[in-house]
Amino acid sequence: MIRRIALVAVVVALAASLTGCVSNTPVATPAPADIVGTWHHGSDRLTINSNGTFALANTPLGVIEQRAVVAGADPAGPNESVSGTWVIGSGGTDVGGAPGVQLTFVKPKKVGFDYGITFVVSGDVPPQLYVFLGRPDSDIRYSFTKSR
Repeated sequence: MIRRIALVAVVVALAASLTGCVSNTPVATPAPADIVGTWHHGSDRLTINSNGTFALANTPLGVIEQRAVVAGADPAGPNESVSGTWVIGSGGTDVGGAPGVQLTFVKPKKVGFDYGITFVVSGDVPPQLYVFLGRPDSDIRYSFTKSR
């Protein structure tokens, strides 16, 4: 009985000490000037223009559709190109509301629904734009780095 009480006390103390380690500081939302430019992932190219348009070229269909992949595997499908409009917004609840760059695909147009992708803006230096492939808790990311 004493061991059980001691164990409960240790668990409660540990939990209380860890709650103080979580940062409540919000992730800063980037300015449009931070986002505008050309971003690369290998030969993939994401061009974000100051007029609110973008072009994503030479990117696997699996990335565009955010299909799940096995860790270490390449996204499936042929390389595709899409274009459309972009805005800075939230990365959504999947990433804790971190800032995101929301792309709305205009070309090619899929009949029957609007579609697009939201890239999360990382806090790395230099920053990256990334999208989760599959479930966010898998932490499998496809990242773009801005050209200098």
